[in-house]
Amino acid sequence: MGCNSRSLGYRYQSRRQEHVKTSGALASLTLRKKHTSTVLRVAYSTNIRLSSSVRIYGRWFVTIDGVECRKPGMIDIAMYNNNGDRDYIPSVLLGICEETNAGPIGKGDHTITVSIGRIGNNNIGAASSGWASTSILEVQEMCPQY
Repeated sequence: MGCNSRSLGYRYQSRRQEHVKTSGALASLTLRKKHTSTVLRVAYSTNIRLSSSVRIYGRWFVTIDGVECRKPGMIDIAMYNNNGDRDYIPSVLLGICEETNAGPIGKGDHTITVSIGRIGNNNIGAASSGWASTSILEVQEMCPQY
């Protein structure tokens, strides 16, 4: 396939809503991938916070069809809070996914989800995203750059 960016899929979702969770989905959309040899570029822009009076850890991560990316690597960010700070931090999850732990991402419909969860067995406290701002999830089918 001669990769032509005009023939590739693109989806965008914007939502102004705060999420306070200990686990689960924050944003999700479906993209129809048009080619087998392309990759997905995922970007999620929001603000994040962990609040508690004890040591806590949280992880924001991307899945494709419920499975994390494997190649070239996971798309995630982690946060640690030890002193009860309640600051919201502007953050962007950004990455390329060629394969998940289930294998290559074929053409067809795929659900891309951003979720919050624990790191190991550590306490997560109250994890917040999207306070007083617009969170944006953007997914783009791209020609491989390598």
